[in-house]
Amino acid sequence: MRNPVRVTIAFDEESYGIFRKLKERLRQSQSEIIRNALRFYYAHQDLEDYDIGKVKIYVEMLSEGEHIILDIDHWIAFLRFIDTHPDKEKFWEFHKDVARSHAEQFRGKTPEYILERLEACNFFRINRTSENEFTLILGNETGRYFIKTFLEEVFEGVGIDAEIKEDLTKIRVKVH
Repeated sequence: MRNPVRVTIAFDEESYGIFRKLKERLRQSQSEIIRNALRFYYAHQDLEDYDIGKVKIYVEMLSEGEHIILDIDHWIAFLRFIDTHPDKEKFWEFHKDVARSHAEQFRGKTPEYILERLEACNFFRINRTSENEFTLILGNETGRYFIKTFLEEVFEGVGIDAEIKEDLTKIRVKVH
């Protein structure tokens, strides 16, 4: 192995504090911490192209174990099956119960926060049309009733007065 190349770097106060904490926690040499950080940054530099807020939501939701990643075709298959099941009303009542439970978790949150959180689940893409109006663009019409029902229960549960209208592959939300 060749002799290592020496590089001098300068930290601002915040960066040095982070560096010092990492050094204490990881019990690695300064050089090893910088090498690992550089390798990590290089390997994940494409993350700069992503909305970091959404990435944080994904990490939080998945790491807590309360959410899963589900292929869209499976999702549509479940919804289509439910729609033809003789006990489908039991499912929709259970779905409303789950939505009311989520409402408890969303207490004190804004409609925008709630919609962005659900957007991160890939149920829809948000297009904000005005200060208090949103168009939720769905990938297909199959999940429309699921989303509408969920939003109605959540908004009612947190005390948000909202008008929710369905289009073919869109849901329009107007917050009063």
